Amino acid sequence: MRIILKKYQLLLFVLLLSISACKDALDPEPIRKGDIPGVVENFSSKEIPGGAIITYDVPEGSDLRYVKASYELSDGTARESKSTVYKNTITVEGFAQAGEYDISLTAVAVGEVESKPVIIRVSVGTPPHVMVAASIANEDNFYATFGGINIDYTNTAEGNIVIKVMAKDSLDKWQEIGAEYTRAKKGRVRVRGLDTIEYTFGVYVRDRWNNKSDTIIKKLTPLFESEFDKALFRHVKLPGDTWERHTGQGRARELPVLWNGLHNQLGDIFQTKPSTVIPQHFTWDMGVKARLSRFIFYPDIPASQNNVYMGGQPSVWELWGSNNPNPDGTFDASWTLVGTFHATKPSGLPLGQVSADDIALARKGEDFEVEGKVEAFRYWRWRTIANWGNVTYVAMSEFTFFGAIEE
Repeated sequence: MRIILKKYQLLLFVLLLSISACKDALDPEPIRKGDIPGVVENFSSKEIPGGAIITYDVPEGSDLRYVKASYELSDGTARESKSTVYKNTITVEGFAQAGEYDISLTAVAVGEVESKPVIIRVSVGTPPHVMVAASIANEDNFYATFGGINIDYTNTAEGNIVIKVMAKDSLDKWQEIGAEYTRAKKGRVRVRGLDTIEYTFGVYVRDRWNNKSDTIIKKLTPLFESEFDKALFRHVKLPGDTWERHTGQGRARELPVLWNGLHNQLGDIFQTKPSTVIPQHFTWDMGVKARLSRFIFYPDIPASQNNVYMGGQPSVWELWGSNNPNPDGTFDASWTLVGTFHATKPSGLPLGQVSADDIALARKGEDFEVEGKVEAFRYWRWRTIANWGNVTYVAMSEFTFFGAIEE
């Protein structure tokens, strides 16, 4: 028994000796230590949003590998930026506020041998998250709309930010109800599905370094939306309007057919005379002064459904509003452009070809939301800019409008 145990002990000793020898053979030689590099000199800086670009003379020496900038963010986080020997600039960023900050510049050689650090003071520009928050704080950029709120923002620096939207609950605690991650120069955050009661909303902006703006707090009441009563609509004939109907096919009817409550009915359309000019427009009185939130547009559905998205059916149009239109019919200061709208052909197929989805949307009607904070108007103009068939007349079936009545 003792002989067997000694035999195994000898084998274990030989094995450990072999492993040690292999390790000695595989271990690399110690990394070479370079000469201590010279200090960074002749520096200047240029502020950028949330940071600065530092320019300097690259220290001489074949052992130099990079230049390092060391600094501390407002939350105490230590950060480093590095720049190769092939550049003479280095960028420092991630600061929460504009101001002056101390930066330590160090030249680093082979073997991480560092020069004596040089402390410089740089001026940092206003960070993107602060600028975006300032744009939202504008009274006109944070407002109630139909069934919710809109938040318009400007992000001129194109910083990577997230806009957080909150509302206080019944216990007076903040609850997140929306968020948008973006680096777009400008945009709109939409929050919908809210009751028409007063809410306390809060909005703040955060950047990728977790810097946060102050919270912008505002009390708003989402607007109630209802369908406008088409029985109140009246055609208004102004000079320059195109409203005379085309009778050649025996199908078209007068302009008020657009609000008779019928659509997808053969022959129940408004169609202007051929050889009229495009763009062309018509005017009507809605009967009440109201803010428009959205509308549904129903194009002409010909006898052959395969002919939708053709002919005089509008593809691009404008909506204009007025409370006191000039009786001479001109598009002067009495009219306000509410929006430009583009019809959608889901399939994207060429003219003359349609899919089942195209026909379904045409029959259902296409829903268009009115962007921004729209004034209340009583008189409206539909101005057709282009149609699907690139022809000189307009053909359409019906429209339905929604919003909030103010009188």
